[in-house]
Amino acid sequence: MGVRLDEKMEKVLDVFQQHGYATTGYLHDETGITRPTLAKRLDQLYAADCIEYIHEPTAFWKLIEDPREDN
Repeated sequence: MGVRLDEKMEKVLDVFQQHGYATTGYLHDETGITRPTLAKRLDQLYAADCIEYIHEPTAFWKLIEDPREDN
């Protein structure tokens, strides 16, 4: 499954690229993207096997593969 790369997705991926991991709350704070929109972007990345859900209680995500590297 491909990942749609728009401005918001780029912001999310930039945070992951910088740190390699992030919580949903941290991504919200760093990008300013609303939580519902952020959840959609994370769902897309997860479905494309680009991120891994590490810890449910803290909504901790780890970058596996940056989809921008495929382009």
